[in-house]
Amino acid sequence: MIPNDVEILKQVRLTNYMTPYFFTSRAILKHNYETFVNLFDNAEIYYALKANSDPKILSYLNGLGCGFEAASFFEIEHLLQVGVSASNIMYGTSVKPPEHIEKSFQQGITRFAADSKEEIDKIATCAPESRVFVRVIVDDTGSVFKMSERFGAPVEMAKELVLYARQKNLKIYGISFYVGSQATEAKRWANGLRILKPVIEELSHEGISLEMVNIGGGFPVLYDNHKEAPHLSEIVANIHNVLHQLPYIPKIIMEPGRGIVASSTVLVCTVFSRSVRNGRVWLCLDAGIYNALYEAMIHQGSTGYTVQPFIPSQGDEPTMFCTLAGPTGDSLDIIARHAVLPEYITVGDKLIFENTGAYTVTMASAFNGFPKPELYIG
Repeated sequence: MIPNDVEILKQVRLTNYMTPYFFTSRAILKHNYETFVNLFDNAEIYYALKANSDPKILSYLNGLGCGFEAASFFEIEHLLQVGVSASNIMYGTSVKPPEHIEKSFQQGITRFAADSKEEIDKIATCAPESRVFVRVIVDDTGSVFKMSERFGAPVEMAKELVLYARQKNLKIYGISFYVGSQATEAKRWANGLRILKPVIEELSHEGISLEMVNIGGGFPVLYDNHKEAPHLSEIVANIHNVLHQLPYIPKIIMEPGRGIVASSTVLVCTVFSRSVRNGRVWLCLDAGIYNALYEAMIHQGSTGYTVQPFIPSQGDEPTMFCTLAGPTGDSLDIIARHAVLPEYITVGDKLIFENTGAYTVTMASAFNGFPKPELYIG
């Protein structure tokens, strides 16, 4: 099998759109989706819309049978507009405006997350008799982006919240947890499942069997500065070990966003300026952190994207360390400080950034008036 990165580079080098632009491979989207579907028996995948909400990507995933996890009624409207059935959508964020719950329910959404009695009360009022899953906090140490400060209930409250939801005449759907985004430790998901074992046992004594456990997303992608991320097979092996320790095996739901879409997409941009500053070559590009590569800026280079010339290098040209910057007038618009590229790269040359499918399109803005790149799919 041809590796995904080789396949998409072959595809994108046949394109000739006006830069900057994103290019997405249907073949890689399908491969990534099917990889997750086959990790567990009877697994269900709900793509986390926040990672990339381009309608062409959503329509294609919908055609594959993928479900979707939304975090607002705005996202739910977006999904409905591209033809996604309400029965394939979960409202997965655990703190929601009441009017968003009500509007979603009116559109046929019946699965909602909650992490407090107050949230359960809102759901009972705005979406009566819906299915509820309780979101709990697990250890997200080691993840690049953590979620436990803002969302989730302590595990010791999980049973109480489930029973409270039943008291409010809501249907008990399951429990969810999230290990953060871009998690770097293979046992995080298994550890999350392990702390739920006593909760599942106690609920069984109350006559409640969970239909599902939602282990969220966070499945890591290999970026230039995150090359030690655990392999998916290692993560799954740890989860399987814990699953067989439970009193019964619930359906496993996953919400990969980055894991499905990141490697499916590349960004093509053009160098419009080459200069030397303090002895270092600076290349300014027509795409930067504001209109394309937001995660490269968050911690001054937290996500390192592999970059290479659009026209394949022969491999024996002299190389240079260089700084890559975007087109805006903001000094923070720096993509990378130590990129390695052939010395010949200059004004007019095009570059390809790999693994740019996640948290790029959805985070892009038109700061300083520079437009967001178009996304093409092939």
